[in-house]
Order: sequence, then C-alpha cells, then structure tokens
Amino acid sequence: MHQYFVFSGVFLFFEYLIHILGTWRFYQKSGINSWKIFIPIYNIFILLKTYNRSRWYLFLLLTPLTSIILLFILWMDLIRFFGRGRKKDILLLFFSAGLYIFYINFFEKIQKIEKIKKKEDHTGILLAIIFSFITHTYIIQPFVIPTSSMERTLLVGDFILVSKIHYGLRMPMSPISIPFTHNNIIGNVKSYISILQWPYFRFHSVQSIQRNDIVVFNFPKDSNHQVIDRKDHYIKRCIGLPGDLISIKKGVLFVNHRKENFFPEKQQAYLIKTENVPLNIEYLKNEMDIEDIELIEEKNDEYFYQIMLTKKKAIQIKNLFDNVVFIKKNIFPTYFQEDYIFHSGWNRDFFGPLHIPKKGELIKLNLKNLHIYNEIITYEKGKIINDPSEKYYKIKNNYYFMMGDNRHNSYDSRYWGFVPEDHVVGKPILIWMSIDWDRKNPFNFFSWKLRWNRIMKTIN
Repeated sequence: MHQYFVFSGVFLFFEYLIHILGTWRFYQKSGINSWKIFIPIYNIFILLKTYNRSRWYLFLLLTPLTSIILLFILWMDLIRFFGRGRKKDILLLFFSAGLYIFYINFFEKIQKIEKIKKKEDHTGILLAIIFSFITHTYIIQPFVIPTSSMERTLLVGDFILVSKIHYGLRMPMSPISIPFTHNNIIGNVKSYISILQWPYFRFHSVQSIQRNDIVVFNFPKDSNHQVIDRKDHYIKRCIGLPGDLISIKKGVLFVNHRKENFFPEKQQAYLIKTENVPLNIEYLKNEMDIEDIELIEEKNDEYFYQIMLTKKKAIQIKNLFDNVVFIKKNIFPTYFQEDYIFHSGWNRDFFGPLHIPKKGELIKLNLKNLHIYNEIITYEKGKIINDPSEKYYKIKNNYYFMMGDNRHNSYDSRYWGFVPEDHVVGKPILIWMSIDWDRKNPFNFFSWKLRWNRIMKTIN
C-alpha cells in the first residue's frame, strides 16, 4: 500500500516540476506573484479560479492519468488566453505531448489578451468523458463475451458489466495509457507505457471469491504483455479456492474429494451417431439454440457428430430424433495424454489430484511436484529451482483454479495452471445487452439478432 502511494506521489511531483517549467512565464504575465507559482496544488487552484473552472477539477489530481488530463485542460486555457487558441495550436499541444507549451513559454513573446472572443463551452462533454473514464477504471467496466468457453451460462455476444469493487478495487499498475483501451491499439501497438509500472495494491474486498463464482481475470500466461493489468482478459468459473484439492475422474469434477454440485448450464462434448438420415442441423441451431455442431464422419449412411450439449439438451435430442443410434459423452480414456495439459500424463477428463496453493502455507517440494509449483516459485521469487534442495517453500499469494462451463471447449486452468490473486479483475454482475451474431462472420451486421430474454439479466 505505502509503495503504491509513494510511486503516485513521486509521479505527481515530477508533474508539478514539468508544469512549473512549462508555464512560469504565463503565470508572471497574468500578474500572479512568483511565490504562488511554486506552491503545489495551490498553483493549480489559482489557474482554475482565474479561468472560471470548477474547484472540483482538483480531484483529478488523485490519479496519474486524470492529473495529466487536468494539466492539458489548464494548458489549453493558458494558451487560449494568450492568443494561441486556434485549432492549429490545440493540435500542436496534443500531438507534441505538451512540448508545444514549453516552446511558447521559452521562445515566443506572449501577451495576455484582455478581451477574448467567447467560445462555446464544452466543459459538460469533457466532464462526462472524464467521469465515464473514472467509472470504467475504478468501478464498473464493460466487456463482451467473444468465445463459447462459458456457454450456456454466458453466450457469445453477451455484453456484460463487471464490478471492480466486489473483490477489492485493484489500482492500475500501468497508470499512463490511452483512455478506454486495454493493451493494444492496432496490431501489436501498445496503448500504454510499460516503463512506468506501479506496484500491486488492492483495497479491501466487499466479498471474497466464493467457490463457483464467475470471475474476470488477467490471463497469467499472456507473454505479449508483462504488466499484469494489461494482460488479456479471461472469464471463467472459479471451481477451486486456495487450499482446495482438485481432481477430475471420467469428466466429473471433485473438490476436496466431494463431487461437484450439479448445475444445468454445464456443457460437455457428446458423440452422436445416426443412421440413414443426418441430424437436422437447422432445427438444432434455430429451435434448440445449439451452436457447436461438428460432423466427424459420414460412412455407409451412418453419420457421426460431436456436439457441445447440456445434459438436458442431450436427453431432448435422444427423445426427438428416431434415427439416433446412440448419444454419449466424449470422455478421454485415462491413458490418453492430451497436448498442452498442465501436467503430463493427465487430460481434461482425468486430472489431478492437484493442491491449490494458499498464502502463507509451506509446500513440501520433491521431484514429483517441483514442476507443478516451479511456475509459482518463479513468479514469486523470480528464479527457477531445478533441484529441490530447499525442502519447503512458503507461498506468498493466494491462487485460484478456473474452468469454463463449456467443459470440453474451454482453455482454462487445466491447461495453463493457477490464477494468482493479483490477476483478479472483478465480478460480472449484469448482462446489459446480448446479440446473436454469425460466429463465422460476426461483422455481418444484417444477421444480428437481439436476445431479448437476456437483456438486463443479472449474472449469478
């Protein structure tokens, strides 16, 4: 906590120096006493008062990015009242990242204009943008569901609101960025400055993460972005809390040796065989709202499909279609070794047992578990242990195990491991809009359909 505010204080001090160096002649020409120029915050207050800006603007100094916005607002007022308020000057100020005001301050003859032509005031629009940015950064952030890993709980095309308060507000670690962007602008062009990196700090939570909560988090294995809060966003269900023991047997999840509670929205892969007549795909998609349908093989009037289904949908298909020979879950055998799985020898349907590390506990290291916990040790200590000469390691963070509800079509903790607590973003609370689009061509706007039954639906 102290480190975070020390970093912010140092940053604001440098901002203060930059502001003084770039504007001291403007202050003098405005008739402001020299000693007032050098008093932090008070010198900002003077400009707000001089140019009839609300004193509430001072609250923008509380965060690094909004403080930069405030300085640009004041600098625009200054150059405008000194005859440099043309569009050309404003553009030069922005595209030079503020350096234009230094040029005017040191190399140009400046004279205050007594009477300035009154222009339309856009303060309301500006404040609305700033308020929206603060809400987006510190309270609630909108997201859209791009993949089917959480179906049938969350569908592709669901627009959701995520609370950053429930699990404790995580303060930004990369404070300088383009507002309303996440990590990239176009392609690999980053939208933030990675050199300036603040330490991790989170306020106290309203509630702790509970087992089976849906959680938005930063993807731990995102190698394109080193700053934690700029890593790609993922959304999964937390099925394992710190200290839990996870295992999967024949596709059934066990937590602390207890079988998971049944929930109707969970999907798995089913193999279906029909004779003589193929499945009516249009009916499945339009009438039963089933999307992930794959024809595996067609041979001698026999048709083999793999479809992602809930248990209820599987029963419905069996009862509806007379040509169905069999319908069964597509469970990998225990000997099948799946590529990219978290632990060699396991697969999506036979996994574990795996202990989830808890903050403060001692993990006994040996050759069997070293490769499992080495990633955590590397993350926390910054080094890899090849030989477990240190018999015990004390865990510094809480970790979570995340899985998608679409169990056989989800890239989750079974493949890439644990989610550290500092990667947690927030809790989804509401679906405010839902659009059913063509998944192969999502930008075909003419095919979009509103899912009226999902709009303004809370997420439990």
